[in-house]
Amino acid sequence: MAELVAVVDLGSTAVRLLIARVTPDTGYRVLAEERVPTRLGGGAPGTLPREAIDATLRTVHRFLARYSPNGRGPRIVAVATSAVRDAENRERLLDPLRRDEGIDVQILSARDEARLGVDAALESLSFNNGLVVDLGGASLQLSRVRRRKVVSMASLSLGAVRTTRRFVRHDPPTPRELRALRREIRTQLMVGLPPAARGEILVGLGGTVRALAGIHLRAHGGRTRRHGLRLHQSDVTAVRERLEGLSQRKRLRIRSLKAERVDIILAGAIVIEEVMVFGGYLTLAVCTWGIRDAILQRETFRGRG
Repeated sequence: MAELVAVVDLGSTAVRLLIARVTPDTGYRVLAEERVPTRLGGGAPGTLPREAIDATLRTVHRFLARYSPNGRGPRIVAVATSAVRDAENRERLLDPLRRDEGIDVQILSARDEARLGVDAALESLSFNNGLVVDLGGASLQLSRVRRRKVVSMASLSLGAVRTTRRFVRHDPPTPRELRALRREIRTQLMVGLPPAARGEILVGLGGTVRALAGIHLRAHGGRTRRHGLRLHQSDVTAVRERLEGLSQRKRLRIRSLKAERVDIILAGAIVIEEVMVFGGYLTLAVCTWGIRDAILQRETFRGRG
């Protein structure tokens, strides 16, 4: 029998919510979807900003109230990623969600977060061997896949919001700031990044990757579908070079770039570029699926096998 399921994804950059009708062992259909930028990962290290907490609580309440007539709403699956996981004050968010909304949020471990990203990539793209990179606001998840199985994982504190907050002080950033950012990225990648092997591809997930794909497509015309797009190292570098010379105000004129991302897109682009160059990955396959898609797949087929 079909069931209504609400997915609440408390990410480091935005809150994503959806309602889906799930038919066990058959499939699901998304009925409503919303994404609200809240920047839970935009505070000092280990701290969720008060304004981000308030915005998140308002967003979740408004969304669920809309789809819960007479208090009878969908079953809720709620997860939180690295910003909440790393925050010492996370109960300021989680306690009101439990008390006022009846939501028990599952805080994903770095491994769980990476695993969901891999599941989304494997379900939606055709590849057997590669490195799945999921770049969020607070962290970068690196998962090496061999014969469609995960053989290693690493979680690095290289999210687009976190690196911007730590290294970027000027608009546009100074060469000195960008050199310091690259040094930190390379230092962390030396520990967590497996070098590319023959036949391996790089699969990218997250808002930064989707934005890079959109900017590239807008500049070159042709196809408009981002999912499955292959970007070469030189394509990523070209987008990064374009962004590097622009102030945030001028980045607003890039039609495929959301206003909420103009301040963090450059740092995110540099992280992706460094992964490709430092690891020897020549192409990036864009995956527009994410954690919420993998959760819906699990909800649909959880009784199987």
